[in-house]
Amino acid sequence: MKLKTDLVTNSSSTAFIITNTSEQNLSLVDFIKENPELIELFKQDYGYEDNPEYTQEKLLESAKNNDLELKAGESRYCIFGDEQGTLVGHVFDYILRDGGESKNFWWRFCEYLR
Repeated sequence: MKLKTDLVTNSSSTAFIITNTSEQNLSLVDFIKENPELIELFKQDYGYEDNPEYTQEKLLESAKNNDLELKAGESRYCIFGDEQGTLVGHVFDYILRDGGESKNFWWRFCEYLR
């Protein structure tokens, strides 16, 4: 039997493929603006309905600090996780796992990372 003797954390990350299906360059901010239901689903699913830290405005502010841009038609491997210490990392680590699509984006779960 092997024993793990170094630091063990409960942090997780999840990798996704996010595709910009439009003919123009778009950012993570555009993704969040186009999908405002994601923060609401997260709040409902994980019991944050009354927590003022989980708002669309704060999610947008967090996205501005991540500065992710997707070129027209580009698919990007993206990792989001608790350990990033950002609202985007925390919310998207969980809420994007079911996959989805909107007018200009398509996203799919890729893998769990530990």
